Amino acid sequence: MRILFYFSLMLSFAISLTAQTTNLWTDGGGGDPSWSNTANWSLNNVPGSSTDVQIAVQPSAGLIGIDTGATIIKSLTFNNTLTGSFSFELALGDTLQINGAITNNSGFNQSFNLPVNAGASATWLGPLTYSNIVNVGTNTITLSGGSAFAGSDLNFDITNVSTYGHFLGSGTATVTGVTINIGGSYAGSSGDTFDFTTGNFSGATLGSLPTLSGGLAWNTSSFLSSGLLSVAAIPEPSAYAALFGTAVIGFGVWRRRRKA
Repeated sequence: MRILFYFSLMLSFAISLTAQTTNLWTDGGGGDPSWSNTANWSLNNVPGSSTDVQIAVQPSAGLIGIDTGATIIKSLTFNNTLTGSFSFELALGDTLQINGAITNNSGFNQSFNLPVNAGASATWLGPLTYSNIVNVGTNTITLSGGSAFAGSDLNFDITNVSTYGHFLGSGTATVTGVTINIGGSYAGSSGDTFDFTTGNFSGATLGSLPTLSGGLAWNTSSFLSSGLLSVAAIPEPSAYAALFGTAVIGFGVWRRRRKA
């Protein structure tokens, strides 16, 4: 019986710990909108990397200030109990990394005015606005609902033709004044094609690209209109010379025929 009692006690403790991985913003900090203020959280502690965060109460200041440096959480949900829009703001150098889904059930547009890092492949359910740097890395982000990217950098990485960051889903990605940068360790292989979105990047500018190994070049002609990048071999100088020679010969034959 004693063993059974201790087992039940340990099981209850484990269930309690599992339940406590969800931490709700309760806006109980007496007008202090800081993420670091433990009085604002249902568990009276600051969320960590294993925490599913829910914004359950409308922030009275109209914002939540991320002031804990490189902040990492498991997921983020805007509950349907919210009564309006608000924004996440940063102190100097702060970032927010989300290792799972971003889910907006509030019906109001919610904004991120600080750098956001995708820590894993996940679904981002809008309406959401990202007004600072967004780092997708090599993750697949499924957009559902509207997501707006405005006025900063949108960064993807490529490792190889099957591992690279991109958007999927039926949700719309609106890009305005955004520079899209492609990084990563990819060195190139002729014929590789990358599809970065099911929509388009009209309204953006293509910035940096990975440096390809010798004899390869990027084809960027369809990137902004349909999100496509491809890699092609650059013809050797001898091939250019052969083409030029063929053209000269053809022109000479054409002239002789005209004179005849």
